Amino acid sequence: MSSSFFILVGSFTPFISTLSFTTFPTPSLSLVSQATSGTSPSWLLSNPQNSSIFYATDETEDGSLHSLVVDPVTGKVTPVASISTQGGSPTHINFVGNGTGLGVANYGGGSAFFTTLQEDGLQFGEGQLVKFDQVQSSNAHQIVDDGTQVLVPDLGADRVWRLGQLGSDQWSIQGSIPQQSGSGPRHLVVDDGSIYTLHEHANTLTQQTAASSFADGQPAEVANISIIPSDTPSGSTLFAGEVLMASTPTPLIYASNRDDPSTAGDAIAIFETNPLTKVAEVRTGLNHLRGVAFVGDDNAYLIAGGMKGGGIKVYERVSAELGYLKEVASLPAGVIEQPSSFIWVSSQSPVTEGDSTTTTQPQLGTATSTIPVIVPTISRSAGCRRFKIGR
Repeated sequence: MSSSFFILVGSFTPFISTLSFTTFPTPSLSLVSQATSGTSPSWLLSNPQNSSIFYATDETEDGSLHSLVVDPVTGKVTPVASISTQGGSPTHINFVGNGTGLGVANYGGGSAFFTTLQEDGLQFGEGQLVKFDQVQSSNAHQIVDDGTQVLVPDLGADRVWRLGQLGSDQWSIQGSIPQQSGSGPRHLVVDDGSIYTLHEHANTLTQQTAASSFADGQPAEVANISIIPSDTPSGSTLFAGEVLMASTPTPLIYASNRDDPSTAGDAIAIFETNPLTKVAEVRTGLNHLRGVAFVGDDNAYLIAGGMKGGGIKVYERVSAELGYLKEVASLPAGVIEQPSSFIWVSSQSPVTEGDSTTTTQPQLGTATSTIPVIVPTISRSAGCRRFKIGR
């Protein structure tokens, strides 16, 4: 791994911020620059085929999706294209259709928006809207393509929608997976035959068997475990924030809480799988811990931001004996207002001609044509399943 790389920060302000994270010899985190992108670029998603390209929601009543590029040398961010998401408060983006398009969860009104991507990865094709109007109070919160279907946790309807393209290039509802009433399914990860769902209102992490096709019936619940820290006062009102899964060196799930009354801030609960077992709780000193993400090669680090205080902190993922997470760098509160999501930019050298991993350089016009091509940091399928940050 390089000794430094950029981290991009989405927020509920008009700004996307570029941070520089240095890992060696002394870890440090610093603000490099800021660029505007709409009104509320709350969620960011990197393009796994070229880490110079990324996407941002504009989480407003008239939601939109933006493509942008980042210069991996200077960290400067430049907007390129945009498209309406045909719904309000778009809260999450992910790749769908084997990486050929993007799906967006519209929290306001409850719908999923899909668009294809042009060959350059920057221009959007035609859009399609799938409405979840069969139920009241639908609040779509995430898009996850597990390779056989698209799963959409619906926080308001207490279910996970199952979408497919059966014999068509159009997405349609193929069924749903009911969740506990009032639990508020927010985000999920799929791994090794299981769906792990984080429930915002119930503050629980559940495990269900993963139905691999629409004919396989309803998944069965295997486990249901609270993520509330053991030392949080009884009766406190908390809201689950984010769930991440790292597969190496051993499978671990990280689930965050928000609005814990503890003076030690919100916590991240850590789980082993098979069987699902909570093994640690790490207090962060952050308030309203909304955005959490892995950064660095092999998910070596975890970055977290306090929307309402505490700043931004980077943790090294360490062994169980060392406490699972070790804080190594931070940025004080107020440097970046209302941080809500994070992605990282590989600092590898541009690909040379003839290299088997060469990717297509973005055609961005004279203003940005000098941005070099970057070696893909992860596979597209892995990016669809592993990197999820919370609304």
